[in-house]
Amino acid sequence: MDVDPVEPTEQVAPTAEGPVHAHAGPQAMETEPQLRVSDISAMLPVLPDVESTGEYVHRWRVEDWAQAKTEKRKYSPDFEFGGSLWRILLFPNGNNNDHLSVFLDCRDAGKQPKDSTWHICLQFGIAAVNPVDESIFKHNIAQHRYNPNEEDWGFNHLCKLNHLYTACDGLAKPLVENNQLDIIIYMRAIKDESGILWHNFTNYDSKKMTGCVGLKNQGATCYMNSLLQSLYFVNYFRSAVFNIPTDTEEPTKSIPLALQRIFYQLQFSESSVGTTELTKSFGWDTLDSFMQHDVQEFNRVLQDNLETKMKGTKAEGAISRLFVGKYKSYIKCLHVQYESSRVEDFYDIQLNVKGFKNLRESFVDYVAVETLDGDNKYQAEGHGLQDARKGVIFTEFPPVLHLQLKRFEYDMERDAMVKINDRYEFPNEIDLSEFLDESVQTSKGPQKYILHGVLVHAGDVGGGHYCAFLRAEKDGKWFKFDDDRVTPVTYKDATEENFGVDADASAKIRMVKRFTNAYMLVYVRESSADEILKPITSDDIPEHLRRRFDEERLVSEQKRKDREEQHLFFNIKYILDQDIAEHTGFDLCNYEDKSLAISNIRTIRVRKDLTLRAFKEMIAESLALPSAANVTVWSLVSRQNKTIRADAEITAEDKTLEQIKDTMLKTADFRFYIDLTGLKKPEEESCLIFLKRYDPFTGQIKYVGKAFFNKMQRIVDALPEIMAISKLEGNIKVYEEVKPGMIDPTEITKSFGACELGNGDILCVQNEMTPADIETLEDKRTSNVVFYFEDYRNRLPVVFKHKNREKEVAMDLELVLSKKMTYDSVVAKLGSAIKWDANKIQLFSQSGTTKQAIKRSPTITLQEMTNPGYYVSNAGVTTLYFELLDIDLSVLETKRYLKVMYVDRMLHEHDPVDLLVAKTAKASEILDDLHGKLKIAPGGTGKLRLFEVYGFKIHRVFEADDFASIVGEFSTLYVEEIPAEEFGMVEGDKLVNVGHFNKEPSRPHGVPFKFVVIKGELFSATKARLITRAGIAEKDAAKAKFFIVSTFQKPKPIEDEDILSDVEIGPSDFLGIDHVDKSGRSGRMGGERAIKIFG
Repeated sequence: MDVDPVEPTEQVAPTAEGPVHAHAGPQAMETEPQLRVSDISAMLPVLPDVESTGEYVHRWRVEDWAQAKTEKRKYSPDFEFGGSLWRILLFPNGNNNDHLSVFLDCRDAGKQPKDSTWHICLQFGIAAVNPVDESIFKHNIAQHRYNPNEEDWGFNHLCKLNHLYTACDGLAKPLVENNQLDIIIYMRAIKDESGILWHNFTNYDSKKMTGCVGLKNQGATCYMNSLLQSLYFVNYFRSAVFNIPTDTEEPTKSIPLALQRIFYQLQFSESSVGTTELTKSFGWDTLDSFMQHDVQEFNRVLQDNLETKMKGTKAEGAISRLFVGKYKSYIKCLHVQYESSRVEDFYDIQLNVKGFKNLRESFVDYVAVETLDGDNKYQAEGHGLQDARKGVIFTEFPPVLHLQLKRFEYDMERDAMVKINDRYEFPNEIDLSEFLDESVQTSKGPQKYILHGVLVHAGDVGGGHYCAFLRAEKDGKWFKFDDDRVTPVTYKDATEENFGVDADASAKIRMVKRFTNAYMLVYVRESSADEILKPITSDDIPEHLRRRFDEERLVSEQKRKDREEQHLFFNIKYILDQDIAEHTGFDLCNYEDKSLAISNIRTIRVRKDLTLRAFKEMIAESLALPSAANVTVWSLVSRQNKTIRADAEITAEDKTLEQIKDTMLKTADFRFYIDLTGLKKPEEESCLIFLKRYDPFTGQIKYVGKAFFNKMQRIVDALPEIMAISKLEGNIKVYEEVKPGMIDPTEITKSFGACELGNGDILCVQNEMTPADIETLEDKRTSNVVFYFEDYRNRLPVVFKHKNREKEVAMDLELVLSKKMTYDSVVAKLGSAIKWDANKIQLFSQSGTTKQAIKRSPTITLQEMTNPGYYVSNAGVTTLYFELLDIDLSVLETKRYLKVMYVDRMLHEHDPVDLLVAKTAKASEILDDLHGKLKIAPGGTGKLRLFEVYGFKIHRVFEADDFASIVGEFSTLYVEEIPAEEFGMVEGDKLVNVGHFNKEPSRPHGVPFKFVVIKGELFSATKARLITRAGIAEKDAAKAKFFIVSTFQKPKPIEDEDILSDVEIGPSDFLGIDHVDKSGRSGRMGGERAIKIFG
């Protein structure tokens, strides 16, 4: 009987005595007794869709099974097949199990370099056979790609060991007879047409295998990667992008430069390329990179942006020359000489998939002619109702044709988007001449197109994965670009495997292929292929780009080398006396307390095996010192009381830094205090004391130096030296800086040791203040250093940003305030700094993306204003926003602040108008106020309408007597000039709401508006007015669709022959325009957002 192939499934662990046996198959398959193992076609079924290059059967008889059982493992003699040597590896007692384990070992595989591409694809079977009766056997089959890293493959569980000696499982005899057992190997070599057959992609090198590299996925950017790869291999487009002038631009702010970098790296890099700088140049945040978008929409937005950037450059017009074709929409009367037509541009063609078998059928459907007759006659200007033909015909196809296959459609019955997975064929070559207008066929030349790319979606409406099958060159091989992996594939892989699935296909095939199919095709006109796909060499790339990107490559390679050698290095953080002098707080420096100013901590990267002597020389050289003779290194440690002090001098100059680190207390950082003065410890009982001087008159503290003092010496006896270092005269007071919040007077009559002073401790000294001195102080509390440190603990640097001009960094102001300051004290300081009346300053905090006014209170403190209840700080920076008022804040609290967006006659939004109105103000007063602030173009009605928008729909139109207090907190206010046609409405006309959406109403965008429906007017005429009123570009208008949208009901399509005045449109209904969102201001359900490129 035929036996189906079995995929090996069991992983075998490495054994102590030999190589790793990578896989083992499942339990051996039972066979019927009458089947003989000599029939390879029966024992080793032919695999579909692969070509065999040779077959071989090898038999190995184990002559003395009892002797074999005394060995852990046993090898057969070598034998040859397919130009390579092979042998059988046998575990007579099982490979750490109770089963007979047998493997096929390729001797040549182990002799190859580990990074070699050498491999053999082999389908094979292994059978344990009774040596007397071949009908008694157990066997299993597998397939494997033998390579230098996987040189043996087989079965850990070929059969149970007790089956060797006992007849069971329907077998008439045991497998071992006369102390002998036969092992038979069936081998079939398989041609590796793609080069990656059965590849596990461990250590796979795309560049080496294909000459191409992939793009890294940022989270959900596979859709973008597939499109970018397809654009990259349109060499004319790549060349145009290279020729956009970018020599003065930054990659994260310039889309052309970021795209140039990607294209350059795709051409010359040895590994996959990142796209982070490109998405940053789009103005995207991390969330955008983790959201999939519509590829067609992304392509159009990207092309629009690049077209704008190409204007006035050598690349101008390249996109139009490559991708833009033309079609004519027409209505032609049958019995009179009248035709209405319009020629429009297209960048891609959307073709129906559902109900069609192949590409040609979809094109036939696209240009199908509709006859207008009977009740559906066409109203021809000057001829009345006429029979006519309506259709679309192409007048010009572009050199590069993007075909969007409509795999995603709105299902009216399900009221949801669905994916069409039906089989849909597309050819390698297609002649589109028959779809070209007859009047231009002869002038346009041949219209034969060659398939160049297939973009594929695997998944369903809810999400999935995108990849691309592309030719890297004209008539070249096909490759699959799957994010960062590029693999060679066959033409069948690129085409037939992505047709979709037949309705009558088997359940197994439907399960495998159901969700994977082509959604976008790239065809290149054969007559233009040489020009469009002309190879790009290094010389074709502007010199400034080559120089820039090569320099970046060298930097990147150095960073990579640094990462690889990172284990040989570590960072040492250190401070010098000048760094301590710049620090005005607790301790010698502030490492970690982000609520206070962080000190300047120096960092140096050194090898771990560097000796201390060599380290000192490195420090001396970096600081331009003549020698390292005066360089002394002290360990800097964190004490239990949360202070950081110099602890002990390190003197083991011949030890390595790693050895020294191992002897120190384990800390996250390796930290030193480095003295450059050559100060030497005079005697063993000496301790190093650091000194700070406080000046009560200036309220400033300063580090003045350090000295060694004997621990047995009384502090009072050391005062002359302390005063000399501190440059103080007269009576002084001495304080010990014990820890934050503990600044204690020192008993100077005691010794340093009795006061528990040791290495690294800090003394603060100041002149003793007389009552007369204290009276001269502006703040009497500053008379001693204790208050200074208490005040320092409450200091809070606050960055103030203008609320409406936060992106203007020049407007930012940083003030160091006290956490105990009240609201009025804070605005007083701010007002003094910016020279503005403090009573006319309002403070705001930020929560998420919204700024909230901080409620003014006589008791609220700065600490309360900046705690998480009001504001979550960003990276340790405390930020408050302020607004400068024209009136006192106390007066403002009785008013309502409104932000009103002005939209002009073309529905273009202008900068918002800020209004401050009384909470009792009426809409009529608000409109009067707006009249004086808006610049309304002449020639209109001059009458204004105020309306409220919520969820991109008109929520309320304000009547004259409506109060400002009814404006919703989360809605948006708009003001527009009422169109003249509304004042000309007659009986039977209707005023309806209009809204925009993309593909479905749950994806709204844009500015809604009011629109007049004229009694008896055909929608074909209404549509023209509607498109003009909505300000939709001509090239987008052709793709727009129109619906009547009602709550809880399916959108109802509107046809050209409909008369809207006869249709009932409820007060909550609206006319919906389905078109691509180019506003970047969309509402999404299900987490999706409109694509917006800001660069």
